[in-house]
Amino acid sequence: MTLLAPIGLLLALGVIPVLAVLLAGERRSGRVRKLLGLRAPGRGWTVATVAAICLAAGLLGFAAARPVVNDTHARYLRTDAEAFFAIDTSRSMLAAASRTGPDRLDRARRAAVELRNAIPDVPSGVASFTDRLLPNLFPTSDSGAFVATVDRAVGIERPPPGGSALTVTTFDALDAVTKDAYFTPGRRRLLLVVLTDAESKDFDAARLKATLGAQKSIHTVLVHMGSSHEHVYGREGLPEADYHPEDTTPTIRRFEQATGARAFGEGNLAAAAAALRAEAGTGRRVRLGSESDSTEVAPYLVLAAFFPLGLLLVRRNIL
Repeated sequence: MTLLAPIGLLLALGVIPVLAVLLAGERRSGRVRKLLGLRAPGRGWTVATVAAICLAAGLLGFAAARPVVNDTHARYLRTDAEAFFAIDTSRSMLAAASRTGPDRLDRARRAAVELRNAIPDVPSGVASFTDRLLPNLFPTSDSGAFVATVDRAVGIERPPPGGSALTVTTFDALDAVTKDAYFTPGRRRLLLVVLTDAESKDFDAARLKATLGAQKSIHTVLVHMGSSHEHVYGREGLPEADYHPEDTTPTIRRFEQATGARAFGEGNLAAAAAALRAEAGTGRRVRLGSESDSTEVAPYLVLAAFFPLGLLLVRRNIL
């Protein structure tokens, strides 16, 4: 455990004037009881009160010192596997269940990070696609770089589509991963994770089968974002009349048949993560070093301080 602000421990000294006030109050109360002929409370209550005040002060002082618990663990890297997360950035990914709810792209970003965490030792990259595929980050072991890329580089119509039709996305764009050196040469197990609403133009299933489907080393997992009850909301907060959700079931089924992909809904990310881990399998790993996860304890200490303070309230109400 590490104290980020040790000087905060001095806050506990604030208990001294509080105890002085308590002692003076007890003396006055004793004189009043004696004059009125009232029975004095047992010494146990006084001892309990002093202990409660000291405990609360100690907890708050310790919290002010900002204690942090560090959990250090080893980092490993797979040398035989890589993953690419391809995120659909077409305009239909702006669709949401309500005007203020998260849109499909926001949910796809969160899903990408969650699925990336399911395979922490597999170097992972990020790409976005509409009618073409654009690499944003090549496979890396740096999870921070992955999250930053997903949050900052992935946006609607990045890359801009070549056409102006309402539906511009096409799964044909994904075959670029087989020929444009997206993956490092020599990797035996490659993972392609596609996050999309599957509102795609008609695509060449035979072409995908001959390219993406024929690559036995590439294992594809598709996560479908969205539902038929969502709309694209304009600046006035009203649904856009030109957008109508599509029935994507036939499109997803054709993509599965062409590529051998495993498809999941966004509500079933746990199963998608399990499938991703299964597709990644096991392989040779090298140790990169160690990393630490830090947890601040202060909020829990402040919460714990309420218990002895509650004892003081009970004493006041009883006595």
